[in-house]
Amino acid sequence: MSIEKNKYKFKEMLKVYGFSKLIFCHEFYISLMIPTFLFYLMFYIDSLHLKGIILEISKVLIAADIAMMAIVISGFAIILSVSNNNFLFFLNRKNLYIRFFFPFYLSSVLWSWHAILSIGMYLVVSTSLEDDFFLLMLIFIFYLYIFLFFYALLNSVSLVKTILRLGFEKVRLDDTLGKIEPKLKINGSDDKCEPRRKPPES
Repeated sequence: MSIEKNKYKFKEMLKVYGFSKLIFCHEFYISLMIPTFLFYLMFYIDSLHLKGIILEISKVLIAADIAMMAIVISGFAIILSVSNNNFLFFLNRKNLYIRFFFPFYLSSVLWSWHAILSIGMYLVVSTSLEDDFFLLMLIFIFYLYIFLFFYALLNSVSLVKTILRLGFEKVRLDDTLGKIEPKLKINGSDDKCEPRRKPPES
């Protein structure tokens, strides 16, 4: 029973899904490029304006993180509600449930991490510290902060592709069942029409 529960933990599902898929993908590379460009721009902004910009960005993104996490979770709930038992059994039997459902789990975790980081960024920038080491660390943390935001955002956008693939698999299953059910009905009617044979007389 414990083994069955452990396979649905984030770490175990990530092993099955493949950690390399999270790094060797377009979402990861694009998410690195955008904050890298902003990283160089921040060195040309004075410390007072820089803290103000980061403060406003973190304030806006706190609400955005919560909204996006709610959208991902509600979208996943809708997909489960429209999926019948045959389709869920099909995904489980073919070991496709992690391939299709883990991206939703991953996206919700990314947005929750970013929401926590947004609150932390807002509190840190609100302090009165302004020495050079603090500003350098702030720029580095802000780089990771922007990277995680775009990575979570692009992962959420890629869920559209996952939903399309889920729809394709469901259509394929419905088509297969549509071909099987008439045959089962014909076989069942043949069995009913076949007369019973009399037992041999002793």
